Amino acid sequence: MRPINRHVSLLIRMGDRFINRQLAGSGVSSGTGVILLELRDGGERNPAALAAAIGVDKAYVTRSLQALKQAGYVVVSPDTSDRRLLNVSLTEKGRAAAGLMEKAMLAWLALVSKGVSQAELDTVEAVFDTLYANAVAYFTGDPEQD
Repeated sequence: MRPINRHVSLLIRMGDRFINRQLAGSGVSSGTGVILLELRDGGERNPAALAAAIGVDKAYVTRSLQALKQAGYVVVSPDTSDRRLLNVSLTEKGRAAAGLMEKAMLAWLALVSKGVSQAELDTVEAVFDTLYANAVAYFTGDPEQD
């Protein structure tokens, strides 16, 4: 049996492959789809806040936003209170693409959770909520997590 870290790593990689197949031809990938979901669920953000919210570096978000803007999924505009800053928001096309991403993610979950009870899924969700909170605390420098 593989250790849990190997299982998690493989599930993430396989999930990305599955989602990318589901999104083929849409102009969205598993990587950029996460940005669209975050904007849909969290509202307008500047690139630095968006990077922090999804746990990637700002350079990755900047490159992704260029592609998403060119494809018509996002609008990047100067902040109204500080013209040096930028804000990113979804277009209607971006909202639709976020919906496609969510649909693909739910299809992956349905596929991999066959034979898993709702109680087991609830336990997994609780564990992953804790794992995620610990990861966020680490990357935001929360001293309680050291």
